[in-house]
Amino acid sequence: MSKVYLFVAIDVKPGKSAEFLAKIAKHGAHIRTEEGCEALEIFTDTNNPNQVCVWEVWTNRQLWDAHMVNDASAAWQGVAKEFVNGEKITVMDAI
Repeated sequence: MSKVYLFVAIDVKPGKSAEFLAKIAKHGAHIRTEEGCEALEIFTDTNNPNQVCVWEVWTNRQLWDAHMVNDASAAWQGVAKEFVNGEKITVMDAI
């Protein structure tokens, strides 16, 4: 099985960035402890305070899929509804 590389662009609701960053930092710390998460970095866009980007590397698709349906991910969906307008997940292959 090959690794899964993800780039997630998150559009945060105006005025919610500071609180969202605190929440995603905590959530990211938890994800880093999950089986299969090899890397997770969170970035802010220097030109857009409402844009947050996440870079993730997972050991394989099976472990990423398990992450996407676990209790922590389900709870995160409730947080996202309050703070996020939308997100785009791009799954990439290494070359």
